Amino acid sequence: MNLNEFEKYWQEQVSKGVSMPVMPREKWDSVKQYVEYLRHLSAYMLFAREFIANKRVLEIGCGTGYGANYLSELASRVVAVDTSKECISYFQDKYGKDNLFFLLADALNLPFKDDSFDIVVSFQVIEHIKPKEVLNYLREIKRVLKTGGIFLVSTPNKRLRLLPFQKSWNPEHKKEYKDKELKKLLSKVFSEVKVYGLCGSKEVLSIEKNRVKQNPFEVYVMAPLYKMLKHILPAPILLQAKKLAKSILGSKSHYDEPIAQENFLNKFSLNDFKVDPGCPKDCIDLYGICTKVEK
Repeated sequence: MNLNEFEKYWQEQVSKGVSMPVMPREKWDSVKQYVEYLRHLSAYMLFAREFIANKRVLEIGCGTGYGANYLSELASRVVAVDTSKECISYFQDKYGKDNLFFLLADALNLPFKDDSFDIVVSFQVIEHIKPKEVLNYLREIKRVLKTGGIFLVSTPNKRLRLLPFQKSWNPEHKKEYKDKELKKLLSKVFSEVKVYGLCGSKEVLSIEKNRVKQNPFEVYVMAPLYKMLKHILPAPILLQAKKLAKSILGSKSHYDEPIAQENFLNKFSLNDFKVDPGCPKDCIDLYGICTKVEK
């Protein structure tokens, strides 16, 4: 699959409403899009880098491959797996090298022997796994880790994204977590667990809150109303009603507007993010550090 074919596939998936992984771009559509990319990049460059030097690393859910490529610059060997055949094919051609390999594999049934890796990383994946399957996912990771090995995980902070009793607005997310929920889950499989938070500067936090914020009226009133009306109104009319409601509620902000990207490329960087062991309630993402100790 060449670049044009991959981009066509990518756009087709997005047009179907499929949530696709964040990827580097030559041109960014908005400040919000660029800051979201920096948020994802932080997991590799601010969080993982201190653990992976000269290590054998497995990445589960490698998405668009740029993170695995960065890990390979420090690690002795990186194997990156994903369930998307198209992504694996394209990024093996783009990034593959002597110490970096992309494989098609299921996180719930990893094709590796016990004790194969020093480090396993899995960023923005655990929220996509069904609650009834998540312990199997964690046990598979522990199985392929060497004794003393470390598992690094990231996931969105539920406190920042969701209102009380609200289900995830991202249809791809099976469950989102608060810090204590994540630590409790990880501790069911790993005996040594720490949970940190990814924090942003004041403006970055404002941008992220704007990207994920939910209008209480829309969540508690309009969403149940849509659910009821979809059994009564034809789909085209319901879609127009949703668009009208969003325009009235004002769901867009100036961070969505396309502007000259040189105006924000120099303004925002990884320096706007930091990993905080205190894990404040308004952190952007949760980072888990799990160690496989001797039995």
